[in-house]
Amino acid sequence: MVGRNYRNTCLFASSIEGGMTAFARMMRTIPLTVGIFATLVLSCLAAVVPARASSNLDLRLERLQTEDLEDLFAFVTGNVLFALYHEGGHMLVSELGLPVPDQEEDAVDNLATVTMLSVKDADMDLWLSNAMIGWFLIADGKVGDIPFYTEHNLDLQRAYRMLCLMAGTDEGSFGQLATDLGLPAERRAHCADVSQQAWQSWQTAIGSRLRNSDKPAGKISIYYRMVPQDLASMEIFLKESGLLELIAEDFDTLYTLPDKVTFTARPCGEENAYWDPDKRELTLCYELMAGFARIYLDQVAADK
Repeated sequence: MVGRNYRNTCLFASSIEGGMTAFARMMRTIPLTVGIFATLVLSCLAAVVPARASSNLDLRLERLQTEDLEDLFAFVTGNVLFALYHEGGHMLVSELGLPVPDQEEDAVDNLATVTMLSVKDADMDLWLSNAMIGWFLIADGKVGDIPFYTEHNLDLQRAYRMLCLMAGTDEGSFGQLATDLGLPAERRAHCADVSQQAWQSWQTAIGSRLRNSDKPAGKISIYYRMVPQDLASMEIFLKESGLLELIAEDFDTLYTLPDKVTFTARPCGEENAYWDPDKRELTLCYELMAGFARIYLDQVAADK
């Protein structure tokens, strides 16, 4: 499980509209245990994957310095968390029958971000910051297409809206990020109002569906499906970090789910994550994790 011991390190942001230099470093804190997981991934991988069967991704991971490997897994963690919270938002819409406007994606963006912000955990601002860096990299066309974002019509306006919501909620945690990612000043002036409106909309939509408990209700089951060797590193990291368990616990504790649901990690053949209302199943594809890792690797390579 992602821990809560900290040290200083760097995360990165790409050049975007608004004018940052490529990979301007933003000093943040990341859990020290991310480094332990990074080392664990490589040591476990060496034990379970023959050298001749190592994937291109695994070989690139093995070449990284320890600090870069830690940063990579922090980046993957933040982006995976946001994708899961986003799909969890779709789960809440269908399972709780939430009233949403015509633009469900916008509503789910808000719902996911507010849910993450409502979890009063010292790590969450870090994960959100990483997720926003990933959003801007993808939305600005700096990396190749990722089906998860293509299908959700990600663009810079949605990215700016989420960044504004974050800064308006917690200027101390996200103000510098908003500056570094080029949030326009005229838009930033209204972020506190945007935040207040989003929180009010969230509270109105959720209503009495919030649980009055700090313990999960036991409505969410988690499964890990078989993974091919070329995705073994992602499986190891996901299991050891406990990200699926973290998300499941948050939703199972915060919201009154009417029926049991399933969270599943599996190979899908594409970089995606999705909620299936018929099966009541939220799926995280290992390929999506690998896609986030490649984005980070490509940006590191471009910066050197």
